[in-house]
Amino acid sequence: MDKHGIIEALLYTAGDEGLEEKQILEILDINQAKLAELVSSYTSSGLMIQKFGSTYILTSKKEASPYIEQLIEQKSNMKLSQAAMETLSIIAYNQPLTRSDIELIRGINSDGAVRTLIARGLIEAKDVENSRSHALQTTDLFLNVFGIEKIEDLPTTEEDEEEMEDFFSNLVNQKGDTK
Repeated sequence: MDKHGIIEALLYTAGDEGLEEKQILEILDINQAKLAELVSSYTSSGLMIQKFGSTYILTSKKEASPYIEQLIEQKSNMKLSQAAMETLSIIAYNQPLTRSDIELIRGINSDGAVRTLIARGLIEAKDVENSRSHALQTTDLFLNVFGIEKIEDLPTTEEDEEEMEDFFSNLVNQKGDTK
């Protein structure tokens, strides 16, 4: 089996969690340049290898997204509420932050939205040193679900405001608008 087949099998087996670059380098006994070459030359009609942070994930190609969205809608009638989407965008742009930080920004209690986002794996709570609070931040799954490689790829106010509105409009449409 060639190294493309091996990396595909490894990433398939790892699933949504993906594999850290260091693990792949050790298992395949290759350097970063060779790994980058393998990833860029990987071909499949429906899959691709993406890097999110330092994690590599076998994921579907963007052309398959309408079909995958249909599957997700069929599998889950419970969609993200407007409150959950607002909370997710606040966390994405201001992470890490605490639940009380979110309350200050939104002006209302967001515990339910935070619980939903944690349950869906889009955010996670990390312990804050010398505090009873947890810092909330997005996960690699968030990056994967919303098709960005790193959090810095989110549209910013320095960019065209229309792009940012389109991005969040698409997030709401993908995850289920309440309209």
